[in-house]
Amino acid sequence: MKILLLNLLLASQIIFAQVKFDADFESGNLNTVTTTDSINYEVTTVSDIGGRWFYFRITGVKDRFIKVTISTSDVDRPMYSYDNKEYVRFTESEAPQTNVFQKTFEQDTVYVAYYTPYTYSFLQKRLAEWESSEYVTLDTLGFTEKNLPMQEMILTDTSVPNEGKLRVWIHARTHPGETPGSWHFDGIMQKLLEDDEVIDYYRKNVIFYLYPFDNPDGVYYGRSRTNYEGVDQERDWNSPDDQTSAAVLLLKNRMIEINSEKVLSVFLNLHSQASPYPTFWIHTPGSTSEYFYRREYQFSNLAISDLPYFVKSDYSESNLQDYFPEGFQWNNYGDQTLALTYETPYDHYSNGVWVTNENLFEFGYTTVYGIAEFLELSHPKHLILDNKDAVVNGQWNIADVGLEFYSDDFYYIQGGNGDNSISYQTESIESGVYDVYGWWPTNESAANNTKFIIDANGNQTIVERSQKIAGGQWNHLSQVELSNAGQINIEISDDADGFVIADAFRIIYRGPATSVKENHIAETFELYNNYPNPFNPSTTIKFRLNKQEKVQLRVFNSLGELVTVLVNRELGSGVHEVIFNSSNYGNLSSGVYYYQLITETFSQTKGMILVK
Repeated sequence: MKILLLNLLLASQIIFAQVKFDADFESGNLNTVTTTDSINYEVTTVSDIGGRWFYFRITGVKDRFIKVTISTSDVDRPMYSYDNKEYVRFTESEAPQTNVFQKTFEQDTVYVAYYTPYTYSFLQKRLAEWESSEYVTLDTLGFTEKNLPMQEMILTDTSVPNEGKLRVWIHARTHPGETPGSWHFDGIMQKLLEDDEVIDYYRKNVIFYLYPFDNPDGVYYGRSRTNYEGVDQERDWNSPDDQTSAAVLLLKNRMIEINSEKVLSVFLNLHSQASPYPTFWIHTPGSTSEYFYRREYQFSNLAISDLPYFVKSDYSESNLQDYFPEGFQWNNYGDQTLALTYETPYDHYSNGVWVTNENLFEFGYTTVYGIAEFLELSHPKHLILDNKDAVVNGQWNIADVGLEFYSDDFYYIQGGNGDNSISYQTESIESGVYDVYGWWPTNESAANNTKFIIDANGNQTIVERSQKIAGGQWNHLSQVELSNAGQINIEISDDADGFVIADAFRIIYRGPATSVKENHIAETFELYNNYPNPFNPSTTIKFRLNKQEKVQLRVFNSLGELVTVLVNRELGSGVHEVIFNSSNYGNLSSGVYYYQLITETFSQTKGMILVK
């Protein structure tokens, strides 16, 4: 009997010993592991200001069911990977409550993290790729307490002199556990390095100062919110130099150097938050100024206008503090610099869509266009028409009140009989298909039936929109075609049932004109009719690609407002099917919706009907 009990005890110890937890690698964070039965495990992390971030490896788990509770974190459905490269999120049943995951794993070794890691070594690979571009100069500002380099990228077109260029600063990973911020930053880099006429124009007019890791020590050593020495670098910007962390001092001195040449126009501080939505931290007018407060809203509205995962109710406000990097910029340069913290979440957005690297890349893409539109950079294939471009006929008023108008001001007039008008006209632009968007501030007294008359070389399109709603965003008005090179003219009159507002327009090139398009579209793609149609709640959108290329598949409502981006990535040749489930996007009403497929050279739009 004693021999039998000893054998059973040894067998139990062997089974328990087969399961091993460790974090002996970059960014790893694991403190203690305990178990009572070799099935249920409790994990704690190495905590600094918080213990949110975890990243560890479990071995000996093939075909074994285990349940793990991470008691020091607040994670909702974490990520796992068998190869430490491709990460997927635990399903709802595999992560049934906060801080818990349970699964029978298919392989012997699995890596688990709060969100997909973005390590120091991975960054070095990306830096090598980015540095190979003619537009990127990589440098080291100095070294941290743990002797890691503070790396800076300067991205611009060096064939154009720097003197007249605007300056933009973007940094990320001050809090090392906030890895979604790095994937957001990665999306910004992808967009800034695209081979694209519009992006090339931005590179010719802007110097981007880019800092992918503000806290390399914290990232490397797996901290949540501090550097290796326990300093929260986000709150270290007003300390005396001899009491400031090395990384912050290097960044601060570099910022002073750049501003001494020409003050930054935009400063973005990329972070991530546990709240299930993204946010901008907008600084109150009492702690800054009314002008600065308004400009913060203008930038935020532009940056999210084409992003279906972010709505204005996600914005947050706070008093600007001296110890933040935005506080340092404000105290030294005031409202010359638009300075904001931009936060992405770890789990899901306010529309219920779960966070992925791919949609974080979309945050990066829209950030680039938001910056450019805020700086009023206008290219013939991404045109901005503002009040300085307007021809005014009649007694229009000018106002600069509110948080939703574009640039410096907007025009408005009481509805009348059509005698008063205002028009915006492009210069001569090349033939092609163009999407036209309007921007206006919301006003309860505004017209329900403002008419936008869009003329493309004599071909008129009249669109009616209510200006009581959808303010402070780009509203899709129509897609028009220039069969030959020429001008697009947009006219608004006072022929309406309330105040008419004229503010700004955006015109984006989508591809060649039909005469050219019809000859080549079949060689590029085919967009089929959705089925079923009408539908409730879901329908399938099908399209064919004849070659591998990057595509976007977007859905708009009848007002031209973006509902979602269903696809935004490179796809291979062949037939692709995407399901649009209306129940995933809030309480969509019955009516006509439009789906638009955009490739690198062509676009096509079709309608579909939701019936409830």
